[in-house]
Amino acid sequence: MAFDKQELRKIIQAPISIDMKIDLIEQLHHQDVQKTVSETQQSILEAIEKVLSSERMKGNTMLNSKRVDQFLPDALELARKKELTVQSLQRTFRIGYNRANRLLTQCKRVMNEEEK
Repeated sequence: MAFDKQELRKIIQAPISIDMKIDLIEQLHHQDVQKTVSETQQSILEAIEKVLSSERMKGNTMLNSKRVDQFLPDALELARKKELTVQSLQRTFRIGYNRANRLLTQCKRVMNEEEK
């Protein structure tokens, strides 16, 4: 939890019940988590757009915006937590082998572009 120290002091020193203090701290935590999630999603979307634009410049149609899999952002988030395989993508998203293979290829391109 990355709370502002002054906010926490105000909550702790406030003449309110413990339950209200706990509720306020939970609200701060929820806001912090939401901010982290939105920042992660934004960085994933930026990476996808970067790869799409570089592929367009190269004339490659494999990753044009119409062919980008709808699960790509979720798969990239999953890739940050563990190594992706075709089978893990199939199980997670309940998709067939060919689609999982294409999704894995797209993920690898995005991750390679992020590393550059």
